[in-house]
Amino acid sequence: MFLPSIPSQYVLRSIQLAFSLLLILFSFPAMAATPLSVDLTGLEAPFRQNVLLFLDINKMKNDEDLTPRWIKKLHQQAPQEIREALQPFGYYIPEIRSALIEEDGQWFATYRVDKGEPVVITGRDVQWFGEGMNHPALQQSIKDYLRKAGKTLIHAEYEAAKNTFMNIAFSNGYPKARFITSEWLVDLDSNTAKLTLHMDTGPLYYFGNITFLQDFLNPDLLTKYITMEKGTPYSYEALLEFQQNLIASNYAREVTITPRYEESLDQQLPLTVIMKPIAPHKFTFGVGYDSDTGIRGSARWDDRLLNRYGHHSELSVKLAWTESIIRAQYNIPVVKPLTDRWVSTASYEFDQTPDTSSATLEMETAFVRRNLADTLLYKGFVLASSEQFSVEGEPDENTALYSLGGTFRFSDTEESIFPQYGDYLFIDLRGASEALLSDTSYARLHMKGRYMVGLGKNGRIDTQIEIGTTWVEDFDMYPATLRFFAGGDTSVRGYSYESLGPKNANGVSVGGKNVVTGSLEYDHRVSQSWVLAGFVDAGNAYNDKLGDAYVGAGVGLRWLAPFGSLRIDIAYPVSESPELNDWRFHIGFGATL
Repeated sequence: MFLPSIPSQYVLRSIQLAFSLLLILFSFPAMAATPLSVDLTGLEAPFRQNVLLFLDINKMKNDEDLTPRWIKKLHQQAPQEIREALQPFGYYIPEIRSALIEEDGQWFATYRVDKGEPVVITGRDVQWFGEGMNHPALQQSIKDYLRKAGKTLIHAEYEAAKNTFMNIAFSNGYPKARFITSEWLVDLDSNTAKLTLHMDTGPLYYFGNITFLQDFLNPDLLTKYITMEKGTPYSYEALLEFQQNLIASNYAREVTITPRYEESLDQQLPLTVIMKPIAPHKFTFGVGYDSDTGIRGSARWDDRLLNRYGHHSELSVKLAWTESIIRAQYNIPVVKPLTDRWVSTASYEFDQTPDTSSATLEMETAFVRRNLADTLLYKGFVLASSEQFSVEGEPDENTALYSLGGTFRFSDTEESIFPQYGDYLFIDLRGASEALLSDTSYARLHMKGRYMVGLGKNGRIDTQIEIGTTWVEDFDMYPATLRFFAGGDTSVRGYSYESLGPKNANGVSVGGKNVVTGSLEYDHRVSQSWVLAGFVDAGNAYNDKLGDAYVGAGVGLRWLAPFGSLRIDIAYPVSESPELNDWRFHIGFGATL
């Protein structure tokens, strides 16, 4: 093959030309960047913010590729963008003075805006048509709108009204409701507007048959979660409640409900429910600390889909220096499965204090009803327990009890890391009889209450009370876990854990038949995460007469965090004429891992 020769001077010139082109290309972006500032005056919030969001020249003023030609084009379209930004607020004919100036390569765009007078609504034609046009709720929706509607054309109010109309229709059995005519006629010459809003309800639908598409739960169980009756008017609210209940059952991670309009007969609307199961196994861990129990940790395993009948089990372990608990629980949904459970529990608990120790084995079966928010609980139970307990200086005791009882718990607290209001009430009543094979007869009532109320923006008053009383046939056979004690982090601060109450001949606290304690605390939030506290606690455990009520007082510091809180209290045992070194520190920390 013949290749022609190329003179060397042409090669050199080609290389020089290529280098020149590369320099031009690499320097072009820096040359193209054009400084631009935008000044908008005459408008207050929220008009100003909305205009700036609409103005392309403002949004692109820092663009590296901005050129003078592009700036001029953006400036030309700016007045129209300003008008469009003001129209949702009812201002259709603003006065706009704009200017674009270039000085030494720097561009200045200025816009002086007088929004003028708003458009006044002079007429509204709002009507329902169709099968449900005379439905009382739909007619009332028009009356409510006309009564509340303002005289100025504001697009957001209009759109909100449209949503309200449709939601009312959907909630009253008309899921096919639609707008026939929806328009504003604005007369710029007179600065007035007229509204035409015509709506068609469509046919009235009723709930029909429900088909579940899933393979992990018994259909008979799922029918107990259906909250709407067949033949009642179709409602989005009822449908949403049904869906939320299925998710709250803790069996499904995803629930999709689809109406089958094409299969409806006589407006009976069938539904298809598709459910996807949750992960069967769940593991949780926790760690904490307080000065009564020391470092504590917990672990829990839930088997949430044990079988097709909705049974689930729990196994938990809690360990601390002064107490250890292992508990196994089996739950069966009954009656109203969303809130009701038949719960069987087996547990072993070991408690240790400097002067006492106890080991308790319990078997319990109970009916438990709690609401979805877990703020209300009712429990009726049968409890078999065997406890071995020892008190320093006294012989060991072994007691077997077969108890009947009930528990009530209510709580309502603001959802915040620093709640300023809250209520809590706990009542537990139980008893046993020697006639039913127990080693001794007893009846025991235990109540706790708490009330928080805000004081100013950053303060709150926190009050707590505990009352307990017991009748027992043979107190020596009455187990330590059922006796009442006082003193410690959550009782009368300034005194050690469970140190207050009746004592034996060796001066060891053995617990009493009764208890009364109360606490008054003021908390003041000094920053986002820190709270200062001042408190007074009082009370005692006793057998026949209260006698002395021990008083403790002090100050505290709280560190607030989303994952837990740190509590430090310095308390003074007022009732014992203490020395300076008798101040007690109470420390508590809780966190979920």
